Amino acid sequence: MKNSTTRIENFKSFKSQLEKIEKINTWDKIEIDLIGYEHIPVKLTKIGKELNLEISARLNDQDITEKFSFIVDDIIFETVRIDHHSTSSNISLDFPARFSETYKIDTFQTEGFNSCGIFRTYYPVDIDNIKTFHSEFETVTYQSETHDYGFDCLRINLNGIAYDIIQIKDETKSQGYYIFENLIEETFENYLKACFSIKQAIGFINKLFPGDEEYIFDDSGKLYYSNFIRPTIKGLYKPISTNPYGIIEDKKVAEEYLKKLTRISLTELSSLISKIHTSSDFSTAILVILEASASKSLLLIPSSFAVIIELLSKAIDTNETGIEVPINDRFLKDKILKELHDVIDNNETSLSDESILKLKRRLNEINKPINKQHLTNNEKLTRPFEQLGIRLSLNDITIIEHRNDLLHGNILLKKEDYQTNESINLYMGYVSTKLYTLISKLILKSIGYNGYIYNSSKHYEKDLNISTDDEYFEKI
Repeated sequence: MKNSTTRIENFKSFKSQLEKIEKINTWDKIEIDLIGYEHIPVKLTKIGKELNLEISARLNDQDITEKFSFIVDDIIFETVRIDHHSTSSNISLDFPARFSETYKIDTFQTEGFNSCGIFRTYYPVDIDNIKTFHSEFETVTYQSETHDYGFDCLRINLNGIAYDIIQIKDETKSQGYYIFENLIEETFENYLKACFSIKQAIGFINKLFPGDEEYIFDDSGKLYYSNFIRPTIKGLYKPISTNPYGIIEDKKVAEEYLKKLTRISLTELSSLISKIHTSSDFSTAILVILEASASKSLLLIPSSFAVIIELLSKAIDTNETGIEVPINDRFLKDKILKELHDVIDNNETSLSDESILKLKRRLNEINKPINKQHLTNNEKLTRPFEQLGIRLSLNDITIIEHRNDLLHGNILLKKEDYQTNESINLYMGYVSTKLYTLISKLILKSIGYNGYIYNSSKHYEKDLNISTDDEYFEKI
């Protein structure tokens, strides 16, 4: 098993920033000054991740700008993105007319927020979704004023810039956070793009992509807030685990894996993030994997994963030219041909003369040269596995070739009309998990990972009454 953690000097203090976040989350119809409209009553309300600016007047269209500036606790904030939410009026003969408008604030920042520097982002995460990084990742230590933390910090490198990713819990509030920070100055625009790539990579490994809203502090303490980001995604599958006891019911089998399972190293994680950051195909693949699996729909997952297999095959495939002969050794070719002819001859009583003749003619083509520039669709899908040195079994190839069924309308992967819903669902679940395992092998092998992949499809074999040489954890 790879090293679990590296001890480094890495002091962190989150107290003052968490207090500011908590303060923002207590905004409940607080009265504020809207700069330029000081004569109008204005209230600010935050409920969950929705932030509303309630103005007790109707603003003239020519007066409305794309941005508002407002003051809370003597701090000036500027809206970056707003939506006109609603307009209401109350007109009566007995009372003066009353008008109000509500603006939904998607993004705002403290006046003078830095466009370049050191940034720290807080993503709120439900405490039940925060698991230790220790099960899947190599980690580094970090220290607070009172504690030394060993399994909750990742340090990665992207384009020469180091980033720390930390997870913290507040048991008293059932609240947690994923915290991202760059350790070398960079532009805010590049920082946001880097965080998005990091979230995808970590989400692929531990099936949690943090989102919904973000609180970002610059190195002077100014704040940028947005709820105009992708929602939190909780995937269904993960490719790596070092806890076989939580996966395999047979404890003796689990014990066999315990000492040899591997984590993804920080170097490998950095490579994965870089791949996502620089390749739109990889980025798309990861997002589709997360979103499709989060749907938990057997109607969507197999088809989505079949598309991802094809997308990754094109992204990973190294263009090759020339002719390739499957069996170079002439004596081995003759041996295999003789054995295959013997198999047909030994079953001739069950075959017609015409069938025997057709089969033997096809055997003569078994070592036909392959033109690497003119592969069949199925050969194109399996070629990247070969190029990366990933062994495919006959069962693996059969699962990959379901791409043809799925993309030609056989969404349920039905073999017979009389199949029960239970058998259909079981097989679709098996194909989904098998495709996910194959996808995981492609992705992780392509970034240099040399370790074990969790094969969740193995759990379906008993119920489907099938037997393969697959294992619960497979080495790549």
